Amino acid sequence: MEQIEYRYGSKIIKAEIQYSNRKTLDLRVFPEGNVIVTAPLNTEDCKILEKVKLKSKWILQQQRTFELYKPFTTEKLFIPGETHRYLGRQYKLVISKINKGRTSFNLSKGLMTITTKSSDTEKLINKYYKLKADEVFGKILSDLLIEFPIFKNYNISLKHKMLKKRWGSCSTDGNILLNTELIKASKNSIEYVILHELCHLIHPNHSKAFYNLLTELLPNWQKIKNKLEISLA
Repeated sequence: MEQIEYRYGSKIIKAEIQYSNRKTLDLRVFPEGNVIVTAPLNTEDCKILEKVKLKSKWILQQQRTFELYKPFTTEKLFIPGETHRYLGRQYKLVISKINKGRTSFNLSKGLMTITTKSSDTEKLINKYYKLKADEVFGKILSDLLIEFPIFKNYNISLKHKMLKKRWGSCSTDGNILLNTELIKASKNSIEYVILHELCHLIHPNHSKAFYNLLTELLPNWQKIKNKLEISLA
């Protein structure tokens, strides 16, 4: 496969070229960040490059978007310099060792700084996520119940734990279970998942009535859902 490469500002943009019987040039950016150009047969490289350069700003915007919503499930090594997410933002891990004293966390200016005497960074971060999930999920649920009094007559409880294949569930008796991993997602993504589960109190199945209610309460839920799904790709 052929490839073109050029500089745009401080960035280097690379694009792979594929040829087909199509009549027009097609440019796509994929979740992994790679750029693929599908061009008509016998198109000159210089013409392809000219077309791609016109899309440079858009290409970088797409790559930044995919970077923001990279999978939360990527295997981590829990070493300094690695990035970790919290409420939709990425933080570079900094570990500051001490000989005694309590472990502390600080999120500031794109850094997740852990001051600790422990060597088990993974355990510390997961414990931090669980503690913050208790706080954040509960607050968001409380705010949603105030904003949408339609659910005020239901006896609702909320718990969370690490789940492999879903973001949440809701039983008919009002028990909502969320995936602790959601603490890495943006606040509006968490709101969407909780509201989705709340709607199941009224419509247990994914019926037309369920989606009508969800759309009434959160008109842009599909856009939020799509971004959340990108993170699972």
